[in-house]
Amino acid sequence: MNKLKIITLPVGSMRTNCYILRDEETDIGAIVDPGGETAESGYGLILAKCASEVINVKYILLTHVHFDHILSLEQVREATGAPVCVHKYDAEALTDPNLSYMAQFAGIDEPCRPAERLLDDGDIITLGNSEISVIHTPGHTIGSVCYRSGDSILTGDTLFCGSIGRCDLYGGDEIAISQSLRLLKSLADEGDFKLYPGHGNTTTLTREIKNNIYLR
Repeated sequence: MNKLKIITLPVGSMRTNCYILRDEETDIGAIVDPGGETAESGYGLILAKCASEVINVKYILLTHVHFDHILSLEQVREATGAPVCVHKYDAEALTDPNLSYMAQFAGIDEPCRPAERLLDDGDIITLGNSEISVIHTPGHTIGSVCYRSGDSILTGDTLFCGSIGRCDLYGGDEIAISQSLRLLKSLADEGDFKLYPGHGNTTTLTREIKNNIYLR
């Protein structure tokens, strides 16, 4: 049975939600979407929180590779030694600062190193005694994913509280995100889920189906 603690840590000027996951039975965990521009607003906060929670970081998980979700990636990867996991369709953009918009919006031309693990839909990531399943939800980017563990889903920039992610950047596709949203909506057949988006407040699937026009 999953006993996964999910810690929300907004970082950077865009208040990207970095999530720190911890399996409560083993202290093994992961960092999801390490954004932030400086040591104070980004990787310093992330690493300090991991230390205070006594987390053994096993993976760095990316929901997608837009600049605001990876600004602290290399510092966090170097400090933890943890492998980076990204969907295979976002692998190219990770290493291209123009496709990730690191160059245009963050002024960073140096590319990120390739991910150590490429993910596909249905893959399982093990954190101690907890399991996380990968749900491929293209639309915001071609390789956007959600991470599901128990009754919790980290939705990245696919689904927000009351809204959805934009589709007008590289790899965006309005038809694809509509299909991804239908997929997430169908999970309501299994019960309610707590949703942890890439920006903004946590919400629930039931609440979004009721109030979010994009899920109607």
